[in-house]
Order: sequence, then C-alpha cells, then structure tokens
Amino acid sequence: MVAVPAVRPRAAASTNALRYTLRRIGTSVGTILVCVVILAVLWQIAVSTSPISSFIAKGPLDVLGYFTQDSITGTAAEHRATIFALLGVTLGHAAIGFVVGVVLSVLIAIAFFLFAPIEAMFMPIALLLRTVPLLAMAPVIYLVFGDGLLTAALIGTIVVLFPILVNVTVGLRSANRQSIDLIHVNGGGRFSVLTKVAIPTALPHFFASMRIAVPGAITGAMLYEWLFTFQGMGAAVQTAKAQFDYPQIWAVTVFVTIVAILLYTVATFVEAAVLAEWGPDAGRAGGR
Repeated sequence: MVAVPAVRPRAAASTNALRYTLRRIGTSVGTILVCVVILAVLWQIAVSTSPISSFIAKGPLDVLGYFTQDSITGTAAEHRATIFALLGVTLGHAAIGFVVGVVLSVLIAIAFFLFAPIEAMFMPIALLLRTVPLLAMAPVIYLVFGDGLLTAALIGTIVVLFPILVNVTVGLRSANRQSIDLIHVNGGGRFSVLTKVAIPTALPHFFASMRIAVPGAITGAMLYEWLFTFQGMGAAVQTAKAQFDYPQIWAVTVFVTIVAILLYTVATFVEAAVLAEWGPDAGRAGGR
C-alpha cells in the first residue's frame, strides 16, 4: 500500500517525459521537412530562371538524376558508391575533430567554473582562435603538424571549441543561486555545486551548442580535405572542379548538406530525450 503512491508519480513523470520527447522530435522533423521542400522549390525556380548555363547550374532534379540514372560519367550505382565512400572518409575526419573539440571544451568550461582565474587567463586565447579566420590558420597548423589526423583533429577542434566552450561556461554560471546556497549550507563544496546544480543547469546550453558543432565539424573536415589531402568530399570537390564534373560537385554539396541536417536532427532527438528525463525542464515536460 505504501509503495503505490511512490510508483505512480514516477510513472507519470516518465510518461510526461516521453510525450515531451516525442513532441520535440515531431516538431523538429516537421520543420526540417517543410524547410527542405521550400528550399528545393526555390532552388529549382532559381536554376530554371537563371541565365547561367545548365552545364554549370544544376537543380534538385539533376542531383536526383545523378544518383538514380546512368550517364556518360558512370552508372548511378557507381555514383552512389563513390559518394558514400567519400562520405565515410569525411565523417571520420569530422568525428575526430568533433570528439576532441567537445571533450576539450567541456573540460575547459568546468575548469573555468571551478577556478575563475583560469577563465581570465585562457578565454582570450579562445577568442583569438575564433577571431582569426580558419582559412588563414589552417596552413599554419599544416606547416607545424604536417598532413595527418592530428591536423584534421586540430582544425575540427577549432571549429567546435568556441561555441561549446562559451555556451557551457554560460550554462554552468547560470546555476540557481538558492540551490548553490543550499549545498553550501549542508557542507558541500564547489565540486558538489558542479555535479548537483551547475551541470544539470548547463545541459540545455550544452545541447544547443552541440547542434551548432555537428555541421561545424563537417565543415572543418571538408576544409582540411580541400586544402591538404586527396581524400574525402572536400578533395572530391576540388578534383571535380578541375575535371569540369559539375554534377558531382552539386551532388557532393547536396549530399553533405543532407547528412549535416540529419546529424543535426539526431542531436535534437538526443537533446529532447535527455532534457525530458534529467534536464532542468524535466518537471515541466508535461506542461509543454
């Protein structure tokens, strides 16, 4: 008899969290689909009315045909196999920069929260990395570290680091003052404040920056490939341009954009599930 009232609130909270997650997912998917359709229509209209030669300007129907119809450049199966192989290389490079950038950003943000003087010392360095154009910084990184995964990781890290670092730092410092005082009254220190209040409060900021960092990591990977390697989608654009293979250029551009949107959507799904269950909005999930 005593256990029933304890179980029901938990079951109700789980149901509310699930509803909140599904609602967020549905809204995100619906919004993205509508935007994609509108952009495709506008793109087709722009290409159809543009004075640019159809040899260069390709519309969504042309890109679709690249993946589904044989041509003088190869069969549709060959086109798909080539694009997916290039995608695998680019995602590998992007994953390295993304993981290193996320881990490093979170660790630095936590250090900023625990030891305020560190923020005053090192935040200007992060601002410098953000201010200097990556296109100008990339050759310097290449000269110092050479052509390899370390260079790919550093370029991707620079793209990912700043938005996550700033957002997580702001999130950690926006913890409720009364909750912090309560922990201090009960004998808790800065680490207890970090784990019990600051990190849960920072979750929305963290996931917001993650959604920005996902396509940013892909952009950094393609820049690395375009400048320094003969691998991946970045290098494929460079090669296709030299060979006047404009269908492949458009196909690579559209395909990598779709992949970035899909990964952005996955990040949104993870955000919705985590915040509904553990985030500061969990208690209000049913009211949204």
